[in-house]
Amino acid sequence: MKKFKDKTAIVTGAAQGVGKETSIHFLKEGASVLMADINFPKLKELGNEISEFSQNFHLMKADISNLESISSVINETINKFGSIDFLINNASVSLTKNMMDLTVDDWDKVLNINVKGTFFTMIKAAKEMIKNDKGGCIVNVSSIAGLNGRPLFLPYAASKAAVINFTKSAALEFAKYNIRVNSVAPGTIDTEMWGKISEDISIINCCDKESFAKEWIKKIPLGRLARPEDISNVILFLCSKEGEYITGQTINVCGGLSVI
Repeated sequence: MKKFKDKTAIVTGAAQGVGKETSIHFLKEGASVLMADINFPKLKELGNEISEFSQNFHLMKADISNLESISSVINETINKFGSIDFLINNASVSLTKNMMDLTVDDWDKVLNINVKGTFFTMIKAAKEMIKNDKGGCIVNVSSIAGLNGRPLFLPYAASKAAVINFTKSAALEFAKYNIRVNSVAPGTIDTEMWGKISEDISIINCCDKESFAKEWIKKIPLGRLARPEDISNVILFLCSKEGEYITGQTINVCGGLSVI
């Protein structure tokens, strides 16, 4: 039997990477999925790839830095599927820059999406879960950068630390409604974002991109980058019956990188 039959999930940042893999994973397990992303052309490409599930997903352009856009995602999910069982708060943005060169606009761009957007998407989804009185599960995608900081990624690291922290607070506040809130903290994932980050770091440090990438992978105890499915597997576990006694936790999915 499919694990999530008759359940509904919202996945933000669904067009690629972890969001794409998580959306497909939910669909294969029988869930209906509202897939939201600011890059709608990319999202439509994904929709064409998975047309076999067309009765069970809905694509929506959304900018989670905008509160009206968040409300539209929540309302559209209710209109299409009737309720919200799971929220996967995955949409985020990164920025690679020396600390001394950061501007107010840099801070606003990263924190408006990664902190404000993630927080208010969580709150608005939780309100619907409470109204429906069936409980639910929220997974906020953070990063191991939020555990101990990263040079060249100060706003990003700070934003992900905030996600880890408010995940714990929300878990305590929402437990009485049987809403579980957890965070997944990936390490370095083999996605388009990693390609851009490695290129930016190479330019800043005046080094060869391929050499930098090889040296970075050598630091990972398991010897490889994460694959998007490594992260989605943990996300779906947290949403499943097997994960029903887990809340307020941050699960590091990083191949051991957070230990060194």
